[in-house]
Formats: sequence, C-alpha cells, structure tokens
Amino acid sequence: MGLQRNLVLVVSCAFLLSVCAAEFVPVYIWGTRSAGEPVPALHKISQSSFKDEVANKLRANSRIIVFAEHSLSPEDFGQRDRSGDLAFPNLSKLRKTSKVTYLSYVQNPVKAIQLASDDVAEISIERLRENFEIPDSKIVIIDLNDADENERRFDMLKRHDDFIASLYSSVLEKNENVLALYTAHHASWIGSGEVHSRKVRSLERAASITTNQYMDNSTILFYTSGNVSVVSGTTTTSIPVTYSVSNQSDVITLTGVNGTTFQVIFQFTKSGNSYWYLQDIHLTVNNTSFNQTTNGTIYAPLGFSYACGNQVFKSTNLAVTFPQFQVQPTSYRSTPRTRSSKFDDPYNCVGFTTIPIWSGLFVTFILLLIMTFGITMMMDIKTMDRFDDAKGKTITINTSE
Repeated sequence: MGLQRNLVLVVSCAFLLSVCAAEFVPVYIWGTRSAGEPVPALHKISQSSFKDEVANKLRANSRIIVFAEHSLSPEDFGQRDRSGDLAFPNLSKLRKTSKVTYLSYVQNPVKAIQLASDDVAEISIERLRENFEIPDSKIVIIDLNDADENERRFDMLKRHDDFIASLYSSVLEKNENVLALYTAHHASWIGSGEVHSRKVRSLERAASITTNQYMDNSTILFYTSGNVSVVSGTTTTSIPVTYSVSNQSDVITLTGVNGTTFQVIFQFTKSGNSYWYLQDIHLTVNNTSFNQTTNGTIYAPLGFSYACGNQVFKSTNLAVTFPQFQVQPTSYRSTPRTRSSKFDDPYNCVGFTTIPIWSGLFVTFILLLIMTFGITMMMDIKTMDRFDDAKGKTITINTSE
C-alpha cells in the first residue's frame, strides 16, 4: 500500500508540473485551402491534438510557414492605437482573400509543430532579412524575436504584420499550396515570475542592454528602462543618462548627456546581517540640488535586488522619476556572485497587500457577514408542528405555547 501511495503521489506531482509548465497561446492559420473546421472561441487544444492536426495539414499542403513571436496573447489582436488602427491590418485583410482559422488557446503550439514532422527548419528574422532565402523544408519556423528596447510593443507587432504579409506573398508565388501560421512561444499576458527572459515587459535580467540604460561592474548592478523624467515646477524634461562609479565603495553616479546639467549620486549601506538599503541621494538639476535620506524606504534583503515600476524622488520644488528602476549592490549578496550581468530575484516596492487586494478582501468580508446573518435568521424560523384533523378533536393551543 505504501508503494502504491508513493507511486500515485509521484504521478500526481508530474501531472501538476506538466500542467503548470504548459502555456496556451493563440494560433492564426490561413492558406489557399480550408484551414480547418470552426472551433469554439474558448476551447483549449492540447499539444498532442494540435500536433496531429498539423501532420494532417502537411499532407494537404506542400509547405507550412510558421511565424513565431516570442510572446503573444488573444488580447494583442484587439489592440488599437490612438488613431484607431489595428496592430494586424494585413492579417485582418486575409479573411477576405484566404481561408482563415483562429484558435484562441493552443498548448505549446511551436513544440507541437516541431514534433509534427522530421523535416523542420528554423530561422531568425534577422538572418532572413540578410539573404531572404527560406530553407527548402516542409515546415519552416521563422523566429520573430527582434524586439527593440526603445520600440513600443504595438509598433513591433505592426512591423511584424507587414513582414509576414510580404514574405507570405513571395512564398505563394513559388508554391501553389502554402499554409501559414502565426503564433508564439509564450503568452504575453501572464503572471509575474512565469517568464524571466523577455525582452519586453519584464525586469531586465540579460546582458544585451545598451549602456545608457544598464550598468554592470564589480560594485553595482543598475537598470532603468528609459530616460529620466525631471519635473521642475510646471516643466517636465526627459534626460538620457550615463554612469560612473566613485572610488568610494557602493556609490553610483548618474550624469546627464547631450549637454544637460543633471547628476544623481546613490549611496548604499548595509543594515545588520539581513538587509541592504539606499541611504542617501544627492541630486543636482540645472544648478538646483537637494540631498535626501530615504529612512530605509528603499531596501531589499541580502540576495535580492530592489525593483520598482516608477521610482520617484521628490523635494519641495523637484521630482525625478526613473522608469523600471532596478538596482543591487553586488557586495551585499548573501552568496558569492557566480554569473555576471544577472540581477538576483527582485524585491518589489509594491507590497503583496495592495489597495485592490484590501478592497477585494473588504468586500468579501462584508458579503460573508451578510450571508452569515441571513443563514442564521433562516435557521431561527420555526414551522408549525401541529395540524387540525377534520374528523378529530379541535386542537387547543395554550397561551404559553
């Protein structure tokens, strides 16, 4: 019995791990022939089922071209810019000229496609732009992971949409039956901690960062996703910055470039044996300066980096904002540093119990209180336990009853 229980436990854990590792992403399919039967919008398709479907489509089509984003979700297809334009205008037009099928939730579609045939070739969009020669394979997977850190996600998707339309037209000129798929490796709308290697929407953990945003040396790791925003009175200025490290331990200096007079000095210190924190900020903008002590508000445990979506430092007449601010003094790591250019896990400035969480708990508590009161009142209702008999003696109820 003990062995059977352990076996059941192992199988259950393996199943849960496989479910947690699976990601469901959309798949947009079009071609010269019918792309498939209609599928319910919220229907989820497993990896094995989609692999069999791709194998069947390969028999009816000479080639399958797969355009794989790094991340994609159904919400991306409904995005519009301020002028009302879609992110995928060319894919939308295909509904009029091609047979189109849209699958909202497919489990690991790229892996399923790789397993559907032995003749699969993969190529990046950068390499394809250099020579524009598509491998002569039954299935060709084109990796669209070329995100620019200064490019909005909407603009990137729109650029990929133009590339897909152009490439599909050129392939269609050489092949009679072509099936095209647009999908991704990961879902873009997911919880934190599921994907740590994104080029967009995540805290930076890679080394491929331009020097005006990321700094890594033997003393400090520092990252911000864009220019520093400085608000002085009613004037807002966006300032690019560069870095330097003082001879003093754990001091980093940010200096404005392109002729701007801007300087920020961060000084870190250690509190006991458990935490490090930012002790002092010395800031100068256009000959206006202030010094600020954080009083331990910017801190992280040893072995963690500090991260904040928009880190703001304020004085009476000045406010400086760092977008996607992340920093960690390397000397305050709890373990020796084994790999360069990597932050430890982020300790975020927003606590777990945020205002929306407290609001949800408060409303839930009120509803539970009302429901408990209602159920208690219903349980106190007493029903009649005596009834008249037409052929018997009339019931007499005393006043005490």
